[in-house]
Amino acid sequence: MIKEINIKLNTLHEKQRLILAEKKRFNVLKCGRRFGKTTLNQELAVDTLLDGERVGFWSPTYKDTHEVWNELKFTLHEIIRTKDEQVKQITTITGGILDMWSMEDPNSGRGRKYHRAIIDEAEKARHLKDAWELTIRATLVDYRGDAWFTSTPKFGDTYFKNTLFKQYETDPDWMSWRFTSFDNPHLDPEEVQQAQKLNDLAFRCEYLAEDVNIVDNPWAFAFDSAKHVAKEDIKADRNHPLYLSFDFNRNPICCTVIQYVDMTVKVIECVKLKNSNVYDLCNYILVNYPNHLYIVTGDATGKSSTALVRDNINYYTVIQKQLRIGMGALKVPTVNPSIEENQVLVNSWLQNAKTLISPNKANYLVYDLIHVNVSPDGKIDKRNRTDETQQADALDTFRYYLNTFHKTFLNLPK
Repeated sequence: MIKEINIKLNTLHEKQRLILAEKKRFNVLKCGRRFGKTTLNQELAVDTLLDGERVGFWSPTYKDTHEVWNELKFTLHEIIRTKDEQVKQITTITGGILDMWSMEDPNSGRGRKYHRAIIDEAEKARHLKDAWELTIRATLVDYRGDAWFTSTPKFGDTYFKNTLFKQYETDPDWMSWRFTSFDNPHLDPEEVQQAQKLNDLAFRCEYLAEDVNIVDNPWAFAFDSAKHVAKEDIKADRNHPLYLSFDFNRNPICCTVIQYVDMTVKVIECVKLKNSNVYDLCNYILVNYPNHLYIVTGDATGKSSTALVRDNINYYTVIQKQLRIGMGALKVPTVNPSIEENQVLVNSWLQNAKTLISPNKANYLVYDLIHVNVSPDGKIDKRNRTDETQQADALDTFRYYLNTFHKTFLNLPK
């Protein structure tokens, strides 16, 4: 008796169907958030597996791989023959094979052969160029397989936008599409438009899928001295917690002192100590801001074994002991935030929320907000950081603070 099996996939909308109708061997989709690339990628993977063929599916990180793996397991559960959670491989009753890979290691997938390669969120992958040119392309040789690159664009000049997306201009085997979030008919256009109120440049990049070049703008392009710099230095209020955000440059070491009062981020002081250390910096805090409730955040690398200062302890262990605070007062993320995504948060906050900065005691931060520029790849430009004023450490402390305590202010759909 033959058992009927049903695979449930979301119905493709018009633009997704157009992509499949126009596809070539190498395909590049640049689209706004919530366009439906995940649904399209699932369709591409399932169709190949139903034909008994091999699919390699690459994501930017192991975490991204895990999320897609769970979605595909659920979709394919009726036709799964074997499943290996450790190596992320599924074989189907049709003879198909699905392998999941992370591009954190650009060699992932080396030596395999596939009928189809799907590269999800290509712009997020730090090693996209090496992964494609040195590994993924070779996996398609045996079967003359096809490849799909799908992603929302990032700020700046990138390999995805400048090379892969434009390949169709000179190579007939390549095809590219650009669609916006508005091209998904299942989204409410008014809801999408609301995102523009947070940050116009981010909206153009993330929702309209435009190639937004911000190289000629400061990193903090929404900063306005008249709006964000107080008329006089701000005094700390003992009735509110004192947030201390640290950056651990070798010289100088830096800490920004902040309070959040009346829905306003108040930057009280940006402390830089030359030829000094974390012990002296903590002593400065205790002397100048005694009897406060301290809450600490900052550079995540300060927790690592590479940040050992003496007696086999790291920076944050020192800070905890010197300031005499409990573990609950340490609010340090596991990893530092992405500079590109953090830029969206910082500028959205400056544009839409209240911020006041002490003109004298926090002048280092004011300087960074005005002068730190963006490199061609969308990151903080380090090419001219040859002296103290070009360290960008004050900016780092400010963005670490916002990322830890105000990240939910920016809820861009994924």
